[in-house]
Amino acid sequence: MLDSLRIDAVWKSLSTGLLDTSIKQKLVRKWALEKGDELLYQRYVVDNPDNRPRRVEELRVQVLSNLFHTVDRALGDGRISPQVRRALIRNFVGHVIIGENDRQAPFVERNGFSPPSFVTISPTKRCNLHCTGCYASSTAANTEKLDYDVFRWILEEKRRDWGSFFTVISGGEPFMYRTDDGHDIFDIFQEFNDNYFMVYTNGTLITPEVARRLAWLGNVTPAISVEGFEEQTDERRGKGVHEKILQAFANLREAGVPFGISATATRLNVDILTSDEFVDYYFNEQGAVYGWMFQYMPIGRSFTLDLVVTPDQRLKMYEREEHIIFDKKIFLVDFWNGGPISNGCISAGRPGGYFYIDWNGHVSPCVFFPYQTADINDIYRQGGHLSDVLMHPLFQRIRNWQDAYGYKRESTEVQNLIVPCPIRDHYAFAYNAIRKTGATPMDEPAAAALDDEAYREGLVDYGHKVAELTKPVWDQEFIEPERTEHSGEHAAPTEMAKGA
Repeated sequence: MLDSLRIDAVWKSLSTGLLDTSIKQKLVRKWALEKGDELLYQRYVVDNPDNRPRRVEELRVQVLSNLFHTVDRALGDGRISPQVRRALIRNFVGHVIIGENDRQAPFVERNGFSPPSFVTISPTKRCNLHCTGCYASSTAANTEKLDYDVFRWILEEKRRDWGSFFTVISGGEPFMYRTDDGHDIFDIFQEFNDNYFMVYTNGTLITPEVARRLAWLGNVTPAISVEGFEEQTDERRGKGVHEKILQAFANLREAGVPFGISATATRLNVDILTSDEFVDYYFNEQGAVYGWMFQYMPIGRSFTLDLVVTPDQRLKMYEREEHIIFDKKIFLVDFWNGGPISNGCISAGRPGGYFYIDWNGHVSPCVFFPYQTADINDIYRQGGHLSDVLMHPLFQRIRNWQDAYGYKRESTEVQNLIVPCPIRDHYAFAYNAIRKTGATPMDEPAAAALDDEAYREGLVDYGHKVAELTKPVWDQEFIEPERTEHSGEHAAPTEMAKGA
C-alpha cells in the first residue's frame, strides 16, 4: 500500500528506536502528517495507478488520513503507551502497511495472482453474553474451539506464504478461548509478536490486568461492540453490559492500549449510530481511535429481515457516513455502504481481502457468508495448505464476480460499489453460487435460510430497492465525473480537490 509512495528505502534505513524517538516529538509528527497527506493525495487521487473513480480514491485518502490524525491525537494525549507505540511502528507500519507487494511477490510468481492480505479467525464459539440476533449463535455453553496447533499453523502459513502479518480475531468472545492443554489467546499474541491483531470483543472481560497484558504485548487492538448508548447496548447485549464496556475503555486508556468500536446497525438504532452525538461520545469523550459499522445481517440466531436497515435508511445512512468521514474527520467505515473505500467486496480471498475460519475449522468466504467450502483440519490432515482453500469453486466464482462487477473494470464502467455485498445486496448471485458449487451451511440457521423461499425473495427484493435508491448517487458522484474527464471535457474539482 504505502510502499507505492517509495518510502521503503527510507524505512529500511531507520531503526525502530530512531523512529520511536522522532514520533514522540509533536513538531515531527505534525510535519510527517502534513507530508503524508500530500503523498497520499498525490499517489491515489492524482496518480491513481489502479485507474479507480476519482471519488473512490478521495474516500480512501480521507479515511486513511483520519486514522493517522486520530492516532496522532492519541499519541499526544498519552493514550498510547511506549511499548504499544514501538509495536505500532515495528508491526503495524513496518510489517502490515509497508512492503506488502514485495512480500507477496513470491506467491504471485508461483500462482499468477495476489493472495489475500489477512484472515479472520473465530477460535472459539463460547461467549459470556447472549445477544439478540448474534451472527455466530454463541452462548456460554458452547465448547467448540480451534485446536491450538491448527490456529498457530494458520498464522505461520499466511506469514510465510503470503507475507501477511495482520490477523483479525472474532468469536464468540475471543478472550474466552482456552484449549484443553491450557493455551489461551494471549499465547497466540505472544508467539506471533511480529504480527498485529485486531480483536472483535464485547469488552466485558477487559479487566485492568488484561489491559496491562495487552499493553505489554503491544501488538493487539480491541474493537469493542456497542449498539448505541447505554439503553440500546443493554437492550441487545444484557443489562449492565454498557457499564462494563465503559470500564473496559477506562482500563485500556489507563494502560495505553488504542481501541476502537464496532456497532451493529439495525432499523431500530441506525439514526443513533450515525448521529453526531454518538460519534462525539465514543471518539472524543471515550477516546476510540477507529470504528467499524456492521449493518445487521439476517443470519445466525433468530435471523430476521425485520431488523435489516430499510432501503431508505440505508441511503440516509450513507449520507451521514460521508458527513462523519469528511466533516467530522473520523475513521468510521461501514462494510456495506463503505464499499467504494475497499473497491468493493473483499471476501473469498480477493487481493487485499480475506476469508474466514471458524472454531470448527470451517472455511467460508466471509464472516457473514455462512456456507463452508472446506475444513482446515481436513486440509492439514491430508498434507494440504492454507492457500488450497483459494481454489474452491465458490471462492473462484465470487472473485470472478468481484472482478466483473467493479474490481477490474475501467473507472468509467465500475458498477455501484455502495451495494457491494454478494450475500446481502446481490443475494440471487450468492444463492446460485452456493447451490452450484456445493458449499454447505455452517450451522442450522444458515441451512434454514437457504431453504426459506420468503427469505430469499425478501433479500433479492431488498437488494433491488437499495440499488435503485443509491444508483443516482453512484452515477452522479462517482461515474459521471469519470466519463466527463475521459471525454476530454473539464470536470469540476471536488471539494477535497479544491482544498488540496
